[in-house]
Formats: sequence, structure tokens, C-alpha cells
Amino acid sequence: MVAIAGRGLSPAFIDDLRRGLLAPIRERVVRDQTLCIALRENYLNVYYRGANLLQVSAVADGYAVFFDTKYFRTGAPTLPSERVRTAADVAAWLAVVPLLKEAIDLDQPGEEREAQQLILRDNNFGSVARSTDYYVCDIEYAHGKSRFDIVAVRWPSTPTERKKTRGHRLVLGEVKFGDDALDGKSGLVAHVTDVNNFCAIEANVAAMKREMVRVFNQQRALGLVDCDKDLEGFSDEPPLLLLLLANHDEGSGKLRKALSELPRSEHTELRVVSGSYIGYGLWDRVTAAG
Repeated sequence: MVAIAGRGLSPAFIDDLRRGLLAPIRERVVRDQTLCIALRENYLNVYYRGANLLQVSAVADGYAVFFDTKYFRTGAPTLPSERVRTAADVAAWLAVVPLLKEAIDLDQPGEEREAQQLILRDNNFGSVARSTDYYVCDIEYAHGKSRFDIVAVRWPSTPTERKKTRGHRLVLGEVKFGDDALDGKSGLVAHVTDVNNFCAIEANVAAMKREMVRVFNQQRALGLVDCDKDLEGFSDEPPLLLLLLANHDEGSGKLRKALSELPRSEHTELRVVSGSYIGYGLWDRVTAAG
């Protein structure tokens, strides 16, 4: 079994983001809701519209910042030095953020990945974040050949549940944009099979839970999650597998067919998500009285 990489940042990295060299980057992300940060194994990705705007990595003598110049279709301009050692280096990268955003805009990032980021925003720090029933711990989670769009914690917004710091449920989410994404080699059947295989190995789930506790609490410490409490642990329940289907055409019949072909598993509980009209906040369905 391939060991899961340990997501999360070193204490020194966290300190530099909170009050040190990298604080201006964190502050920019907090102020700009078109951006979000995902924590990796001692590096982070700043996402814009689901695309990786900046990758910031810890290196021996400071930090390295990377932008993929493939987004510049007509030739890349001169960008700041990848090595970041001073406040001036950080300021130089922040000064070109509008240019990098424009390059991504003109490259037309994928709608599915953009939807992932909007789900993260609305549930973690958007105006409705405190009233939804989920927090997103990570997006674009990779484990060997497995890829999970979203890893989250189900943390119901009722007063009693919000006081609890442990016993919440691990959640895996798959985002599909449009009905053409429901079938084929990357469709729902292939994804659910992948999730079931991953969750069938108890050590995988246990390691993911440890990672997500660390990642969630580090994000909260950085002001990236609008939550009053640290997460201390997950429940022993099987993970929830949420299918987040954007722009589903109810008249196409593809979803009904895909759902009828899904494999069963005792290792997850599958749910098709119901959103709130046209937003991306996630709520449990409650039947209204009367």
C-alpha cells in the first residue's frame, strides 16, 4: 500500500504566513474571495477559478513561488524570481497577481474545477458559511492514482452540533459539471468504484482523517475557515460520498442511468447533494413542518 503523503505545513511555515514573510500573501487571499489556499506537504497552492495561481514551497533558504507559464498563450512575460527571501520579493509576486489572473481568465479554466472552488468558498468563509452543514478541508486531493475533488467534514450548523469538536463525519465529494461528465472513463461509476476501493482499506481512511484534522486546524489558524473551534477528530462512521452535480439536465436521462449502474459498498454512504437554489452552500435536507 502506498503511504499517504502528510498534508500540512511546518510550524515555521505557518508562522511566516500568520505574521512573517508570507503574511501579505495570506492577507491577500483572505481579502480576495476569488482566491483560496489549499495546504499540501509543506507547500501550498493558491487557487483562482480552480486553477493554480501560485504554488509556494518551503526550500532550504526561504521559499519558492511558481506560476505555470502555460497559461500565457502568446508568450510569457518576465516574472519575479522564483526564490523568495525578502518582503520585496513577496511584494513583487503580489504585484503581478492581476496579470496572472488575466492569463488564467483568457485560458478558460475548467468549469468543474471552478465549481469546486466556489463550493469551498461558500462553505468555508463566504457569507453563509456559518449556516451550512459542511466545511471543506481540501480540494484536489491525490492518493496514488486516486483523485478526490473535495474532502470535507460534515459539521451540522445546529447549536448543539457546532459546539462539538469531535465525532463529525468524514466526507468525500465528487463534482460533475453538466451531464456529459456523468459517464465514460471519468464518470460516476469509475469515481465511485475508486472511492470504494480506497475506503475499503481502513488504514487509508484513518490516515486521511489524521491529515484532515491537521489541515482543517491549520486553515482555521490562518483565518481561512470561518469556524470558532478546532476539529479534534472524526466519527467512526463510514465516510459520506457526496455527488455534487452542477447544471444537471433533468430531461437527459443520463443521471438516472449512471445512478442505476453505481456499485454498492459497505465502506461509504452515497448521497446526491441538494444545493440551495443556485448557490453552492451545502445543507442536509430537512422536511418542513406542515
